[in-house]
Amino acid sequence: MYFSVLYTSAIAAILAFGVEAAPAPKAFSFPLRTGHTKSLTKRGAASHPLWNSAPISYLIDVEIGTPSQTFTVVFDTGSSDLWVPSMKCTNETGCPGARFDQSQSSTFKSTSNPFNIEYAIGSDNGTYAQDVVKIGPFSVQNQAFALVDSSANSTKSPASHPYMDGILGMGWDTATYGSIHNFQYSPFMYSLWSTGQIPTFSYAVHLGGLYSRGYSGTITFGGIDSSLFTGDLQFLKAEPEPTPDGSTRYLHWTTYAQTFKLTQANKAFSFSDGPTLVAFDTGSTFTNLPTDIVEGILDEIAPNEYQQVTNISYTVPCSLLNSTETLEIQFPNGKDVSSSPITVTIPLKEMIAGVAYEQTNTCLFGISSSPIATNPIYLLGDTVLRHLYLNFDFTHREIGIAQAVIADDSPYYFNVTDFQ
Repeated sequence: MYFSVLYTSAIAAILAFGVEAAPAPKAFSFPLRTGHTKSLTKRGAASHPLWNSAPISYLIDVEIGTPSQTFTVVFDTGSSDLWVPSMKCTNETGCPGARFDQSQSSTFKSTSNPFNIEYAIGSDNGTYAQDVVKIGPFSVQNQAFALVDSSANSTKSPASHPYMDGILGMGWDTATYGSIHNFQYSPFMYSLWSTGQIPTFSYAVHLGGLYSRGYSGTITFGGIDSSLFTGDLQFLKAEPEPTPDGSTRYLHWTTYAQTFKLTQANKAFSFSDGPTLVAFDTGSTFTNLPTDIVEGILDEIAPNEYQQVTNISYTVPCSLLNSTETLEIQFPNGKDVSSSPITVTIPLKEMIAGVAYEQTNTCLFGISSSPIATNPIYLLGDTVLRHLYLNFDFTHREIGIAQAVIADDSPYYFNVTDFQ
């Protein structure tokens, strides 16, 4: 793991010469937005066309170049690269939204390093470049990012604003496309730390509820916001993942999970092979779990009433939007199932999207299924993460977890025609 700590509190020694010390870096909270658009999706679990029309992603504005060009990108804990479309990427080659014009930036630097990333439902191809990158009060000079020249199945024509113009990956530097293909660079979060702009090498995420109006979430760079969670943060060890060459490396924000329990029904479902790796992934709309767990839950909450509408997704009766059932998830903090687990609880109704499917009284279930793990792990997507406050700590390689403060907003139906 690459760490370069340039900022220290020793700057206070300057005071001996009668010069006022520079202010210490502070954590800064920045608002997120939700995307209400048929637009960029990253993984197969988020590919259902009607779910795509609901608020599916958490977005943040990124400014690139001099003068700045602004892009609304997906805030993604499940990847590590920042990328936006280049001027070469046209409607015909998959980029109907904003594009970065490198000729208009006086600080732009090109590279010959390729960027050819593949997702479960698409791919993006281009090259790496360098320029000034800004988010809120933070600015990084010569930040490496990718310019995409063509995009297959990962962007769609914008139907409303904001349109998603790319992805801001917030994962490990060992998971960038460049790192895997002999181009080492520091992602944006690493650059903030190495230039002394944040007090801790960490960030925290609070996502708004699915039915919350006027609030979409908050990211805190370099710290936490204790007003956004209850109780104390408990820490899970971030786990490296096996790679095809037989080694392990940190790729996703991954830890072990074991049991998913319906509390009122007192019915628990577990991974067949014991504690199993799952990734905390804000870039995935759905949660993705083994088919036997998903259909076991469905058999309890909607016996003989749920329908499989794709090879991975399901509809359930919309009456479940009024359910008082909760789903309890246990994280054993390691492969040892006997370890004291960390437990979180999620209202079942928050895992059901109020989008009528084909004019029927059925709604989309927020957990998709897979007989085997994809990418190659199972995913905890937004349907779970909305109810967790998460602190991603690079220094200690831990994920802090607590129950998020979420407003008890009443479910409502999304008007599909507004987003088509």
